[in-house]
Amino acid sequence: MTVAASHARRRRAFWLLWVAMPLAALGSQIASKLVADSLQGARVGWPLVGELARMPAAWAVVVCELSSLCAWMVILTEISLGAAFAITALSYVLVVAAGAVVFHESIGALQLAGSAAILAGVWLIGRAE
Repeated sequence: MTVAASHARRRRAFWLLWVAMPLAALGSQIASKLVADSLQGARVGWPLVGELARMPAAWAVVVCELSSLCAWMVILTEISLGAAFAITALSYVLVVAAGAVVFHESIGALQLAGSAAILAGVWLIGRAE
């Protein structure tokens, strides 16, 4: 593999890590919440499986999770596990923000402090790499 090709693969892996992975995780969590809200009070059993199969949001969960898995495999070929895993914590901050924006959930001071701590930790780990 040439140096240019190696550099291009590494750049693609970083893009997947910083953009695709957090967005796929966010999409999965939003879709999961939509599914859970629509199934509130449903009984667990085979009829529930059939209902899930007819829900676009349930399929969105599957697509987001498969996309995340594919991106993760590419990322791990180019980036150390420790750095890659730490950066996936960005999705936690995005999920808190989406809860507020999409589902009108309140965000407390502890959640804001935790999100700031996560961002600081990701930044510190990124500097070490």
